[in-house]
Amino acid sequence: MLILVWFVICIIFYFVQLILGNSGHALEVFAILSAIAIFLISKIRHKIK
Repeated sequence: MLILVWFVICIIFYFVQLILGNSGHALEVFAILSAIAIFLISKIRHKIK
């Protein structure tokens, strides 16, 4: 499961950097998208159990 989370975070980071580059808001967008992704992975994981 940790590998899945790491993979998703890397993909999100790549797309945020690709779209926003060195913008001042890139880190904020990355943090929000990462939190949403981890929350959704957690919800899916608990549904499967």
